Amino acid sequence: MRILFILLLLAVLNGNAQEHPMGIKIGGNISNLSGDGTDNLSSMVNFHAGFFMEIDAAKDFKIQPELLFSVYGFKLDSEGNTSNVRLNYIILPVMAKYFVSEKFSFDAGPQVGLLVTAKNGTGSLADVKSDFYDRDFGINAGATLVISEKVSASVRYYFGLTDVTAIDNKNFNRAFQLAFQFKIN
Repeated sequence: MRILFILLLLAVLNGNAQEHPMGIKIGGNISNLSGDGTDNLSSMVNFHAGFFMEIDAAKDFKIQPELLFSVYGFKLDSEGNTSNVRLNYIILPVMAKYFVSEKFSFDAGPQVGLLVTAKNGTGSLADVKSDFYDRDFGINAGATLVISEKVSASVRYYFGLTDVTAIDNKNFNRAFQLAFQFKIN
């Protein structure tokens, strides 16, 4: 079912490519978990990459759906040992972009994520996916600066709204993101 959803999304994006600019997005994340029992966790630097499309909605308003692979995670400090937990997601943010000038927009919108893998970075990268739910939902807020006709830079903050841990604690993904977007058509 998940593969069918992704294939359908790619077909829709491809069918609209002639009408709406599409491109590649790459960037970095500084992520962590918030919530119960997160005192011994610290932020971790990771990346995200994928595709986006811009859809004109009004004079100063655009909708930007994205399909990205994003690595969230955190550092776990326990008894003097530090391990990196990497949460690999396929995410679908849909950003509403309000342009206050020709070169600058404020952006906000929902995001859904599907957990692909979860690895603990100690030893042989132990699989810890059973410790996490396979879905995530939250909201993004940020801004975009248009550098040229083909290149822009964006900064945003992701605020997860659903519990992502399958343990007694309630924990939520949080990520600060910086990215560059390159239009390819």
